[in-house]
Amino acid sequence: RVGEFMLWIYRFICGFLTVEVSGDIAENILNICAKNGIPLWGIKRTGKKLCCRMTIKSFKLLPKVRKNSGIRIHILKKYGIPFIAARYKKRYGIITGAAIFFGLLKLMSLFVWSIEVEGNKTVSASEITAACEEIGVYEGMNKKDLDPKNAGQSLLLKCGRLAWASFNLEGCRLTVNVTEAKPKAEDNSIPTNLKAAADGIITKIDVTSGNCVVKVGDAVAKGDLLVSGIIENENGTRFVHSIGKIEAETEREIILDGSFEKKETVKTGEKKKKSALYFFTLKIPLYLGRINGGYESRTEVKSVKLFNKSLPIRLYTKTFEITEDRTVRLSREQLENELLKRYNEYAKVENISGFEVKNREFDEIEGGIRLKMVICGTENIAGQDVMLFNTGN
Repeated sequence: RVGEFMLWIYRFICGFLTVEVSGDIAENILNICAKNGIPLWGIKRTGKKLCCRMTIKSFKLLPKVRKNSGIRIHILKKYGIPFIAARYKKRYGIITGAAIFFGLLKLMSLFVWSIEVEGNKTVSASEITAACEEIGVYEGMNKKDLDPKNAGQSLLLKCGRLAWASFNLEGCRLTVNVTEAKPKAEDNSIPTNLKAAADGIITKIDVTSGNCVVKVGDAVAKGDLLVSGIIENENGTRFVHSIGKIEAETEREIILDGSFEKKETVKTGEKKKKSALYFFTLKIPLYLGRINGGYESRTEVKSVKLFNKSLPIRLYTKTFEITEDRTVRLSREQLENELLKRYNEYAKVENISGFEVKNREFDEIEGGIRLKMVICGTENIAGQDVMLFNTGN
């Protein structure tokens, strides 16, 4: 198919015709052309006539080779650049416009039209392109200013979450291929202790490395030593990275305050749109005025593509949803529910959703209510604490 397409392009550049052949024996044209090496294609019979296609050069040879053959040839349609050029040869505006167009196209080919990111998973493409801009790689830059090797190294220094990066320029399209760095594993070579992260009574001990200094049933306070990274035996003293899990029954007091006067931002239902056209880094606003007051916005970007390739032309449309601030007076029941909702959100973040509520109180304060909650549960209280050594004399 590629070969057929390229042949069609060649014929279109040279120009070709669709002709109708008639006469006593129209098929004689096939023998005459075959004998004189004149190529024909797209041959079809319509009654006693034949239709076929041939190049301009072949058509000019026909008067000489078909003498006394009784064959008549009629041109049905003309194709190709020679005929288009002849049609518009006196229309200088079109010629000038075409010259300017191809001149601009040649000029634009000197620049990077688009930057695409491939290979990223957790690091967003916008974060990578922003890092590229900081190192001097951006849409609209001159291609000769791009040093792919140095750009790849600079990007790794700028974005620490990448392990490898390369820049590949294909035409006016720049592709940034990246490989993300793997999360660093915990360094078990650093000597550490395990200390209590909260007050509690120990219920379970599971230590795989280090010298455990507590036992089940012991009461500990926040900051107490649970597992020591110092191990002494007949062979001397060793410093190890303590590893383990120590569960304890803990109790926490949580205090949340709320006001009867609640300020909230609500949408009015009014929407406004503003668009801007970007050509490389040049912004062309397609709007007048500005948005006053509060709003929430979202942006849509549409890229112009040609043959599935992005051009350096983008249409940004920003939708503004107008908002206003209101003060709402909450009832006591509504405020209590609001505080309980805030507690549930806090419990999810702190991973204490499974704790039992031991006591809950609502107390009135100036202009609002205070929620006091005492919760208890079992949790791992062992926290890493790096051992510091005094190396001074």
